[in-house]
Amino acid sequence: MKRSDSRILTTHVGSLARPPELAKMLEARAAGTLQDASAFDAECQKAVTAIVTQQADAGISIVNDGEQSKDNFATYVRQRLSGFGNEELSMPITLDERDFPRYRYDLRLAPCVAPIKWQDFSRVEKDIAHLEIATKGVDVEEVFMTAVSPGTVVNFFPNRYYGTREEYMDAVGEVLKREYDAIVSAGFILQVDCPDLALQNYWFPDTSAAEFRRIVAGNIEVLNHALRDVPVERVRMHVCWGAAEGPRNHDVPLSLIVDLLVDAHVSALSFMAANGAHEHEWRVWESAKLPDHMVIIPGVIDSTTNVIEHPELVSERIVRYAGLVGRERVIAGVDCGFGTAIEMMNVIDPKIAMTKLAMLSEGAAMASARLWT
Repeated sequence: MKRSDSRILTTHVGSLARPPELAKMLEARAAGTLQDASAFDAECQKAVTAIVTQQADAGISIVNDGEQSKDNFATYVRQRLSGFGNEELSMPITLDERDFPRYRYDLRLAPCVAPIKWQDFSRVEKDIAHLEIATKGVDVEEVFMTAVSPGTVVNFFPNRYYGTREEYMDAVGEVLKREYDAIVSAGFILQVDCPDLALQNYWFPDTSAAEFRRIVAGNIEVLNHALRDVPVERVRMHVCWGAAEGPRNHDVPLSLIVDLLVDAHVSALSFMAANGAHEHEWRVWESAKLPDHMVIIPGVIDSTTNVIEHPELVSERIVRYAGLVGRERVIAGVDCGFGTAIEMMNVIDPKIAMTKLAMLSEGAAMASARLWT
């Protein structure tokens, strides 16, 4: 994984809007009504090639496939793994939703009812092939690919089969290990998406801070075991408090979990740092111990608003972090994905999302001029 040795590198969290035709196919596949798998694969390749080009044109240094083949950053595993039932369960009611009922987001959850196993690993292999083709000859620093964390799968698919949550977590980690290994073996940087490490308000709203820390520590232990054969320098981790726009009045503070996050078997930590609930947390890095092998990818662009950040603001945010951890240990990123689920992907106008990425690049260039002068 490259560092910002001569300029501030730029990246994003992963998901970007899918073209309308592909979005329809993703909906059909999720519903089990997709008729033409070959046409779907062709549309995926077309979309991945286009989105890679758009990222490069926006000046992004470290690009990905925009998660074009996935209907959701987490529940995509339902089309790839077996063991999930058809019953629909409700999410917990968050503390924010209790205070502000208008912001109730009741995602329907399918339980785990049988052993978790791969039923279609070819989808991972096709994603890898599409990205290899799309990035051939493209002038970027690096290429990454995302995969969901074990803890996130366990949250989205409640346990109805394994004896304990720990047994379920271990089983999911062993299954996902194959995906992690394949991505890195293909030559890509692996990004593990880990909102489970911060989303106390979503999944465990009634637990204490101490109880949630124990959950986070356990999730990281399972993740590290699943990453045991992956070189630490080939992995980065994204942690966030949810992609949706909302109150965020009960988000767990970064200071409560940062000492646990830096124990993960990764070389880069991506986290929210631009929205109004978390921008102040840059001060956490005044005292938090960042391991020597690790860099940070703070979000300097908010992914929940159509307001386009001025590059001067982006530059100021980058310089602030560089002053705390060193310029070479900062990669400029985005708070979360712009299209984490197909039903949410037009909340941020796709054209505005790409403009935001261009402003990210421009702001990083401004910061680089200041930091290397």
